[in-house]
Amino acid sequence: MAVLHDDVVQLWKRSQTAYTPTLIVNYGSVSGEYYWYQHTNVWEKERLMRFSPREVIDSRSRHRTMLPEEEYENGHILSSKNLKKLSDAGVLVNMGAHGQIQGIGAHWEIWMMAQGGMTPYEALKTATINPAKSLGLDDNVGSLEVGKLADLIVLDKNPLDDIYNTEFIKYTMVNGRLYDAEEMNEIGNHPKTRTQFPWELYKNAGSFPWHDVTEAQGCSCGRH
Repeated sequence: MAVLHDDVVQLWKRSQTAYTPTLIVNYGSVSGEYYWYQHTNVWEKERLMRFSPREVIDSRSRHRTMLPEEEYENGHILSSKNLKKLSDAGVLVNMGAHGQIQGIGAHWEIWMMAQGGMTPYEALKTATINPAKSLGLDDNVGSLEVGKLADLIVLDKNPLDDIYNTEFIKYTMVNGRLYDAEEMNEIGNHPKTRTQFPWELYKNAGSFPWHDVTEAQGCSCGRH
């Protein structure tokens, strides 16, 4: 990953072009997703496992690739430092996304912004007001203001104190309709229990214990 020098930073700034990177997939070096598989037990995140099939998560998290730390410093963290340069120059930097892992992947993208030097407040802007401005939708979404759509999340812990607190979501509101983030059942004025996902219909529904999943999903290897 190349270091951005001032000529490129100024060009970006004066062109008034926003930047939406994907740090989970960091081209030219090790992708950022490997860092989180290596440093966190992704398969133990019960909420994630409730909304994702086991076979999607286990193949990467339980069979994870382990790398020297300098590979990350020269990979997505170096990219994040470039993003900090652009942000300081006034460039709108937006949280990117990729198809590998839903849900927790958005948090990883925000956390990786902070790994490059952004403050928690700056990192949060990459997932809220910055992309709204980039898309021309900031009159309707992107911040909590009178007259905007009631799309918001309520957290149990303050991400301004610790950016990793973005994961502690209590409620999600979509256009004024409130959902319990743990199960995504609608609550409030229109209570409604969500339907089950296909993987929840197996005999051993739920995410734990993980080793019971082979029987639950009908393993045919002949060893169970």
